[in-house]
Amino acid sequence: MKTRLLLLLSFICFACQRQPLPGDGGQLTVDLSGMAATKAITSANSAEMQVNSLNLYVFDANGMLDLAHACTSEELTARQAVMEVKTGQKTIYALANFQGTPLAEANACATCTELEQVAFALGDNRPDGLLMTAEANATVASGSGGSATLELTRSVARVALGSVTNSLPAPYGTVRVLRAFLCNVVGNQNVSGSAAPSAWLNRNATPDNVEGHVIGKEGYAAQEPTLTYASLDQDVTMGSTHTFSQKYFYAFPNALTNPNNGFNASFTPTATVLMVVVQIKNVPYYYPVPLIRTLERNKDYKVDLTLIGLGNTEDHPFDKIEKANLSAQVRVSDWTDGAVYTESL
Repeated sequence: MKTRLLLLLSFICFACQRQPLPGDGGQLTVDLSGMAATKAITSANSAEMQVNSLNLYVFDANGMLDLAHACTSEELTARQAVMEVKTGQKTIYALANFQGTPLAEANACATCTELEQVAFALGDNRPDGLLMTAEANATVASGSGGSATLELTRSVARVALGSVTNSLPAPYGTVRVLRAFLCNVVGNQNVSGSAAPSAWLNRNATPDNVEGHVIGKEGYAAQEPTLTYASLDQDVTMGSTHTFSQKYFYAFPNALTNPNNGFNASFTPTATVLMVVVQIKNVPYYYPVPLIRTLERNKDYKVDLTLIGLGNTEDHPFDKIEKANLSAQVRVSDWTDGAVYTESL
């Protein structure tokens, strides 16, 4: 299942109560009662649905700004805001959980085009406040008002480590899943979701694309660790499966589908990869799972692994892994209604 956050905006013009604005404006009542998630995926946590702040931008038919409005805490609690706007065709944008420089740049925009190009980084997301956007069109008429429904969607995809099954040869015994992290993560995006990838995080399983600087080794930390890294330290006995609870990673969309083929000193962007590190007989082995189906915003990618043979060694952790050593299943679903499909790697 998918998770959808609905933001219902009802524009009602009260001619007998309003003070006229130039161009015959009117009172704009924004109903925020739809902010609560109504269709959550089974394992969704409340933080992923959290709206800590909401900024509304209303543009006229020429794409010029009519009004920018920051919802107050009282408005968020009441799920309602009242504004004054001009009548006519409108484009409405909503930005949820934006703060700092991206929010300041959004508030400085005079046109819809400028707002759509406002850039932000992966680190502007927080696990307890993921960046979300919405857009809709409406007509506000004198006396009758107007209405629009905005659907908030997250700017990131979610990658979940579901389970690890220990199907190694019996002599290896119990293994320990040490950590997991995302590699080759797109680090930039914009409000319209059209920004070309120009920043990449955790390139080739390193923070700096230097061979040997493997994340988790000798203090080399993942970039944006709250979003891309998890320490697990979980034993999995021979022939058993451990299912992880809410081990989530977040990444911007990545349209590349070419799998990883090992370290490249000049760095060649590839599909985003989930790397799982497993200690076997006191030696760390690396199991890279390339997300070779297009990584899209507001979708959930659940990865289940079956360990069949030894993974990559620490000197070549990012090499393509053989199917004889790892069976990986990636299940993909939207965070809104839609089909679920499975891919075995």
